Amino acid sequence: MDCSGSTRPILSDQETVSCTESNLKMISAAFYIPKNNPLKPLGDDAHFICELEQTIGVADGVGGWDKKGIDAGIYARKLMSNAADSVKDEKKKNGVVIPKRILWKAFLKTEEKGSSTACIISLRGEFLHCVNVGDSKFVLIRDGKVVFRSPVQTVRFNCPYQLGRVSKTPSIAEDFKCRVEEGDVIVVGTDGLFDNVYEKSLEAIVNRGLPQDIKLERLASRIANFARMQAEDPCARTPFQRDSRRAGLQHDGGKYDDITVVVALIKSRK
Repeated sequence: MDCSGSTRPILSDQETVSCTESNLKMISAAFYIPKNNPLKPLGDDAHFICELEQTIGVADGVGGWDKKGIDAGIYARKLMSNAADSVKDEKKKNGVVIPKRILWKAFLKTEEKGSSTACIISLRGEFLHCVNVGDSKFVLIRDGKVVFRSPVQTVRFNCPYQLGRVSKTPSIAEDFKCRVEEGDVIVVGTDGLFDNVYEKSLEAIVNRGLPQDIKLERLASRIANFARMQAEDPCARTPFQRDSRRAGLQHDGGKYDDITVVVALIKSRK
């Protein structure tokens, strides 16, 4: 399936969840491969997993800040740390997690210099409730096929919308929801994943892994390492190569970048 557009067969804007209780739960694991940079060993990406609160998130600090001597990875890590704290606080106080509210709270608490993309996903009832700014995103795989891909926000090729004190606020964020079923797999990632891996390859890796009953962290590792292999291959066929040509530019192979992968499996609570 071409990953240049969004398909929405399982979105239902008119449906609401009558209660937050359901027989479904989301089990998640992550794997991160930062770029090899001794000056920035932690890279620019960040993520969080709040298992009890059924909420996950990823962020990608915008590397252009390097030219100003600012490590945007610090901003991304603080944004995700504040988001995780807000998730726990909201769940404790209100019994429910609303991703856009979480993003606002995290944004207002983050005072570091820099800017970042952000994607936060929370399972509530039978729906994933999501908020996104920029080009981090997720795909939902059902019965071995991608049935939904979250929309991304870009100003132009390789220039995503971003949050920051001198950038945008969460008012630009797109929030949406999609219904999930037992057995669904969600693959969340920064652009280091999706710039280097086509959806068909993601489907193949997930389909090979699940029948083997491998641990989700191992599956996330397989996906991330395949993305890194693609990123370092000057002859690889990648979405970034395709999109660069559509933008009138010439780029061969993969795009070397930090790679964050979060894999979540929807299971029954029974």
